[in-house]
Amino acid sequence: MNFRPATAGTIGAVLALATLPLHLFVTHATSVVLAALAVSAIGAIYIGFALRDGRPRIMGIEVVVGMAFLAAGAVGLLVTPWVIPAATAAHGLWDAAHHRLIDTQMPRWYIPFCAIYDFVFAAGLALIWLA
Repeated sequence: MNFRPATAGTIGAVLALATLPLHLFVTHATSVVLAALAVSAIGAIYIGFALRDGRPRIMGIEVVVGMAFLAAGAVGLLVTPWVIPAATAAHGLWDAAHHRLIDTQMPRWYIPFCAIYDFVFAAGLALIWLA
């Protein structure tokens, strides 16, 4: 697959909007658990790209940051769930950093796809939890 950035971003937004309604139909506690699992998993994706890349420096950066998102999921479960949408939005910024600042080898379409997904999902989750 090789999508143009605008197309990848649109697909990310549509997928985020498609996954958010689940959080309307489960209890708040279940929504928090699902969102914590999601923010933990998205941190691991870049670890996979870094392992594929193979450069030790890049692997180190991605492992540290991936573990930070895993920790954010745990904090969201154990301390306050509001860490989860904040961490998801922060992951969108991490995605954007890969556009010019961090050269992990990955498909270029993945960056806008994931960034837009993260921003839309974080905002939608916050709105759902506020309602």
